[in-house]
Amino acid sequence: MDGISTPGDLIGVTAEWGELKECVYGWPNEFIIPKFLFDSKARAYGDFEKFWLENQGLNIKDADTDYYNAVTKQINDAVSVLTSFGVKVWQPTYHTAANLKFPRGENHGAMTPWMRDPFVTIGNNVIELAPRSLFHRRQRFTIRHILASTMDRGARYFAQPDSGAEDYVDGPGFGYLEGGDILVFGKKILVGHSGNCSNPEGGRWLQHALGTDYHVEMVTLDKLFPHLDCVLMAPREGLVVVCEDAFPGGLPKHIRDWDKIVVGKEAAKRHMACNNLILNDRTAMVPTGEALDFVAAELSSRGIDVIRTPYEALTRVGGSFRCAHQPLIRA
Repeated sequence: MDGISTPGDLIGVTAEWGELKECVYGWPNEFIIPKFLFDSKARAYGDFEKFWLENQGLNIKDADTDYYNAVTKQINDAVSVLTSFGVKVWQPTYHTAANLKFPRGENHGAMTPWMRDPFVTIGNNVIELAPRSLFHRRQRFTIRHILASTMDRGARYFAQPDSGAEDYVDGPGFGYLEGGDILVFGKKILVGHSGNCSNPEGGRWLQHALGTDYHVEMVTLDKLFPHLDCVLMAPREGLVVVCEDAFPGGLPKHIRDWDKIVVGKEAAKRHMACNNLILNDRTAMVPTGEALDFVAAELSSRGIDVIRTPYEALTRVGGSFRCAHQPLIRA
């Protein structure tokens, strides 16, 4: 969606279950299958892993036209659901030819169908992140015009120090953060750490950047999962959808006694059972499909209205509705 929001639309995200009013959402038009580097291994799974290996570097339009058409339809249908609820949706633009070679002179791929990872909104802070994944490091350039516009709408807009051209540096100042690892529970911020994406140095920087009003807690995850939002969802205060087996040290204390809808590792990894989209504390989007019927039914039994729409073409890559969007306003 193009255009500039009115000055009255102040940027702010208070909690995972706040009413979604505005977000950046994924876009199907620049899906270039990434080079199969370390960060890809945490995402590829099942039948799509073979497809990924065989087609790395190709635009999905050229690798499989039918699959590209399915991705396009499912993204567009999801956006239509959001706009029907009055959500303002922004989508990225194309990378420039030069930025497709950022940060080390070669195209590592482009994953603009999933826009959760290059930035995060916490309170009125809009923060460009320093992702571990090379194909995420350039995504910010496709939405820079959107992020910069938030300065006129009450946002404190800034960026994490860039992580450079190395795959990974283990040292002071080389913090890595990806939006899928960050969950907002009011002033409590959880950051996942599986060894694949975000790291403790990233969490340390985030605490420094947010200041003492917030408490950032690192959460250790099973290495099978790239991000915290692959294994944890909070559709309202006091309720979580969770893969408990993914937390070797147990759940964070402040949510340990919450009501739990528990899913297994297979459902969380292959079907993204915890990676749904919360419209507000009464409404959630869950993809269609038998594997997710259990989650939809359990949410419904707890008074959550569940909207179902197909998203299998996207979930098979390792990202569902939450991975697709990053909120700018959750009130």
